[in-house]
Amino acid sequence: MSLQGAAFLCIWNDHDPAQVQEYEAWHTFEHVPERVCVPGFIAGRRYADYNRAESRYFTLYDIDSLSVLETPPYLDLQANPTPWSQRMRLAFRNFQRIPCLTLASRGQGCAGAIGTLVLTAERGAESAVAGLQELLDGLLRDHAVTTYHLGIATVIPAYAVFGTPAAGDDRTDTYVVMVEGLLPADTDAALTRVAAALPNLFAHAQVLKNESSGFLFTVQDSELAGSPLRREIARDCHDPA
Repeated sequence: MSLQGAAFLCIWNDHDPAQVQEYEAWHTFEHVPERVCVPGFIAGRRYADYNRAESRYFTLYDIDSLSVLETPPYLDLQANPTPWSQRMRLAFRNFQRIPCLTLASRGQGCAGAIGTLVLTAERGAESAVAGLQELLDGLLRDHAVTTYHLGIATVIPAYAVFGTPAAGDDRTDTYVVMVEGLLPADTDAALTRVAAALPNLFAHAQVLKNESSGFLFTVQDSELAGSPLRREIARDCHDPA
């Protein structure tokens, strides 16, 4: 389905294979719902490709705006993890996090696979982005995909939880293209068409990621009313004194 917010958050990661069953349970039943309980988070989706050596897991959060990621409730989750979260954090690997402004999101339903393509290009490529969106609209009309999402990150902020530094400069932007389809083969084929068109759209584009993952789980904010995972905002977040 098309994203409802003005921004989205993409996360790729791996985890200790010896803890796979516990990781799946934690990420499905605590971590993603806990994030979606934060005001401004609309929904969260989990994906995976268990045959891939790196970036095995992909998580997509639909959020109201990028400013949600700077709010006290969200920062509290980072600074004060549950005991389960604290233990699971120790075994994360190959962590990558890109918050994006949503440029376009069209289609319907939540399909069985998602393809993600991450690229960097020179800043000021509005005409190229318009051409990219036309291509994605064509994939949608041709029933090659069920949904697509396109976002931009002018800077990728640091993330204190895993000590990842900020990335980006004043000359380039990062774009995230996501296409949904019934099967990974469908999203792979769609991304192949997108990647083939990039040299004709952008003067200097570098593809950083091009992969598909199978759908695992989704949860909406509306499903979590009264959830014990919701945290009260600390008093000092309200009281400037």
